[in-house]
Amino acid sequence: MRVRRIISASGEGLPFSFGGDRAYVSVWPKNPDGQDLLLLFSIDCKAASQRLNRVDLPSQGYLHVFSTYDPDDYFLDSITIDEVQLKRGCPSYTYVVHSVVEVAIQSPRPSIPLAHADFDEVSVAEGEMSTSSMVYETTPVGQRVFSTLSDSFSFFCQVYSSDFPEPFKDALYLSDATGYLLINKQLGGELADGCFFVQAA
Repeated sequence: MRVRRIISASGEGLPFSFGGDRAYVSVWPKNPDGQDLLLLFSIDCKAASQRLNRVDLPSQGYLHVFSTYDPDDYFLDSITIDEVQLKRGCPSYTYVVHSVVEVAIQSPRPSIPLAHADFDEVSVAEGEMSTSSMVYETTPVGQRVFSTLSDSFSFFCQVYSSDFPEPFKDALYLSDATGYLLINKQLGGELADGCFFVQAA
């Protein structure tokens, strides 16, 4: 099976970035406890759609993925699928937004160092469970809950916690945790623009 691995890269017009302290949103999102969320990664939709040729990816703007993160407290249970709110506008411990605003705002909290990335086509054996950050056209092996959301959301990618830049290898709480991004098939409806959640062994 051919998939796209998310790899470190430099240059202009790259489709993916880990971290960063700015996002194209009008208000920085908070979780239900009032904590500012951490920007995990962003997707440049135009650059990504040109590389991937996927109809479920917006042709313009950015997809930003935010999550609860606290270096001094337990938060893993808050970022699993059981706690994700899928209705648009509901406070959540993770947050996915498709933005077309033209001005980025500064994060109010310490941020993951910005690291740009690209997509590299690789082969994965049938039934192989990968722990790398990858873009998939089908649900990857080991992803256990996507079938319950597949009517409304398309699977897009998985990110591996250890792939985040230092000192945020625990961005998903455990260094071996995997996060999954699903994209709303009908952006602008009642449901959130996407769904992001974490699974850990």
